[in-house]
Amino acid sequence: PQDGSDIYLTIDSNIQSIAEQYLKQAVEENSCSRGGNVIIENPTTGEILAMATYPDYNLNEPYTPNSALKEGWNDLSDEKQTESLYGMWRNRAVLDTYEPGSTFKVITASTALEEDLIKTDTPGDFYCSGSVQVADMEINCANTAGHGPESLRQAMENSCNPAMIELGQKIGVTTFYNYLRSFGFFNRTGIDLPSEGSSTFWDKEDVGPVD
Repeated sequence: PQDGSDIYLTIDSNIQSIAEQYLKQAVEENSCSRGGNVIIENPTTGEILAMATYPDYNLNEPYTPNSALKEGWNDLSDEKQTESLYGMWRNRAVLDTYEPGSTFKVITASTALEEDLIKTDTPGDFYCSGSVQVADMEINCANTAGHGPESLRQAMENSCNPAMIELGQKIGVTTFYNYLRSFGFFNRTGIDLPSEGSSTFWDKEDVGPVD
């Protein structure tokens, strides 16, 4: 007999265990009906240190419905049970697409800094009154009372919507899309897992003021 080749995973079992524990806690405490995902990556190498999805299931008993499916399971038809199991097995951290929300403000800010449109700590570069009018839409900040005068650093600390909207308007569609392409957002990552989802963006020529 000959030894086969070794396989080395990048998953760190300690980090994975912690990710699973606190993801479960967060989903249950916040009543997240769609569950949740965590991916922890080494930013230098791209190695995945942990990847967790909740609700999860027992890999040793893949045909046993998890806690999210048990209620009303016996009332489902065979076809619906099969469909539900496929949904339970789905690695949503890889397959599904999600709106990134405020985490994308890092991209907007870094683009503006790279283009020298803003400095980090200039007082009063922005003024947040709690909302901003863009075309025919009023877009609120999370703090509807407003943050008042802010530097870029303060706007990032406050996750301020009006400040990032102003930066987006300064950057413009063409430059912003050039940076999105450079950041790799139009491409799959090529992760070593099947059926990776692809990103969803407006075509550049269809982007309006609100978009």
